[in-house]
Amino acid sequence: MKNIILSLLFVLLAAGLASSYEYHMPVNIEATLTPAVLLPGDEAILAIQMSNGAAAYGAGKDAGAGSSAAGTLLSTPINRTTLKSTADLLVLTEDSRDLGMIGPNDKITVYYKVKAANKISSGTHLLDFRVSGGYDMTTINREIPLKVDDTAVSMARAETDASNFNLNVANPRENTLNAVTIVPSAKGIVFSPDEYYIGTMDPDEVFTISFGIKSEDAAKPLKGPMNISFIAKFKNGDNWHTSQPYVTTYTPPKTADSQSSYLIPAGAAVLILLALGGYYYRRRKQNGKSNGDNSRSQKESRAF
Repeated sequence: MKNIILSLLFVLLAAGLASSYEYHMPVNIEATLTPAVLLPGDEAILAIQMSNGAAAYGAGKDAGAGSSAAGTLLSTPINRTTLKSTADLLVLTEDSRDLGMIGPNDKITVYYKVKAANKISSGTHLLDFRVSGGYDMTTINREIPLKVDDTAVSMARAETDASNFNLNVANPRENTLNAVTIVPSAKGIVFSPDEYYIGTMDPDEVFTISFGIKSEDAAKPLKGPMNISFIAKFKNGDNWHTSQPYVTTYTPPKTADSQSSYLIPAGAAVLILLALGGYYYRRRKQNGKSNGDNSRSQKESRAF
């Protein structure tokens, strides 16, 4: 009799445990891309988080007195996740399988490496994500948006003084850029510094930087106007990029030596003109005096 009672208790306990779990699919899917906005040719990490939003019945929620749902937990196994490539976005990571059980309020994250094509267009692109789970192999489909923007670091000349060339550098993108470095170049010019390291630039952030400029040959001063080129090197995530050259014109300021070199010939020309004017004036004066003496002599000869 005792054995029968123990057997019945064991069966009831086992039945209670078996009915304490209900298996449902997770419905909350969130994705994070690093870097947040791609440039053409970039590789990125896409983290897709799946969470079971179901809570345990009886944990803050009244399932009703005597209800068989009291204490029931909503849980599910995750069997497989799939992320499909497109013509412009290549998925480099294989599908994930047998990820385990997700209980109420649990989360599980899968990581995919994706690569953007070199000629991908700017805008929002969608990747098809599928997750299969539950004992009935239910499949949930989601479209994961990925942003692409081919805009690079922007440069524009700022107000320049006699010995420095100033440049405005801006990050017009929606995401942060790292290791931003500006490299100048021009024939016959030495820049100081030879490259300017800015570092991290947040979205819409602007820096004004300055380069000292002098002639490569100390014996030959700069004569303008001259073309100067600047490029920006930077990282978007783990991807290195180089911007298109920004070309502008630099006109060296006139120094005191150059001004004096112009004044010396001008002064010499003025002196020559003054000397010639004086010479002609004296000659005319002498000619006038000679003519006067001759006329008086002629009058005196007629009188005799």
